[in-house]
Amino acid sequence: MKKRIASLALLSAMVLPVSHAQVVSPSAAQKPAIVGIAHVAIRVADLQASRAFYEKLGFAQPFEITKDGKVTEAFIKLNDRQYLELYPADTGQPAAFLHVCFEAVNLPGLYPIYTANGVVAPPVRKAGAGNMLLAWKGPEGQTEEITEYLPGSKHSNDFGQHLGTERIATHLVAAVVPMKNPGATAEYFIQKMNFVDGGVHEGAHVTSPADEKDSAFAFLSESSPERLVLVFTGVKEKETLQKLKERGISATVQHHRVLVRDPDGNLLVFTLR
Repeated sequence: MKKRIASLALLSAMVLPVSHAQVVSPSAAQKPAIVGIAHVAIRVADLQASRAFYEKLGFAQPFEITKDGKVTEAFIKLNDRQYLELYPADTGQPAAFLHVCFEAVNLPGLYPIYTANGVVAPPVRKAGAGNMLLAWKGPEGQTEEITEYLPGSKHSNDFGQHLGTERIATHLVAAVVPMKNPGATAEYFIQKMNFVDGGVHEGAHVTSPADEKDSAFAFLSESSPERLVLVFTGVKEKETLQKLKERGISATVQHHRVLVRDPDGNLLVFTLR
């Protein structure tokens, strides 16, 4: 188990009902491109416990979605362009990784490129939070999402806010998830979404957007003990350990990376680069 966690740490070196009304991209004149990870969606066993955990890490919740008086989705802000989306589990549902959503410029311009590559997806639409969204099912039936922030959306209206100085890290650079066939999933991203092949590192097939070298999406075998690994950069080992200790959060260090478990057992890796 320790060997597996260590190998994963090394990788850091490298919705709601929608309206189908036509939407216009504010970046329509720009080259279509993916520019980073917009959010990672997770189903959590205990929403209150998860929110409290991420609050200890310094991340605020600027808004949430409710239905019939019940929270259906909580948005944990990492920075102005990156979030964790926490979905409370219904009775009998396990905690689980749900999907990674990437941010794009000129998202409508990406659509014909992807469909020409063989991606089967409905047209770009405006989602419940007010941003453009392209969503479809990947090779193993998993959700794939790409968004573009629009003026007036919940996210855009919060630009510059809820960015506390106590955040342990401010940039999410990679998500690592298990798949039945990680090699085939990586190939799907490479062939159909024009991602770059990052090779196989300690059993994980790594890909990254062609126009964004500071983001990665990697795939492990389902036999891996890890359900989800999130890699954050821009932090120093000793300083991070001290902050976590002061906040009562258990952490370990391997290969100068600080490793933390969230309440559902997902692995968070904090590293300088």
